[in-house]
Amino acid sequence: MEHRRYLTIQQREALQRLLRERADVLRLEIGEDRLADLNVEPEAAALARDVVEFREVEAALSRLHEPDFGLCADCGSDIPYARLQAAPSASRCLSCQARAEHRPARAAP
Repeated sequence: MEHRRYLTIQQREALQRLLRERADVLRLEIGEDRLADLNVEPEAAALARDVVEFREVEAALSRLHEPDFGLCADCGSDIPYARLQAAPSASRCLSCQARAEHRPARAAP
């Protein structure tokens, strides 16, 4: 049986605010880091993390009002609203995210 629960308009609006605020912060951080010496490994790594997160935030904003927003991309279960509040760009439930983080990385051919 397929399990679907739609987030309320108020919940989606709250998540949209969180996502937009984080995108604004990341835009500033990415801009500031570009001015820094990117040959320094920690700064380059921080910039790379910010760029990845910015892309995740932008992707979440673009799918926010789609019917499947808030459903786990792996198992299709609801992602609890509390998790989305903490990580609005989350695309997996906690169980699937934990499994994804513990999978061995594939070696490049």
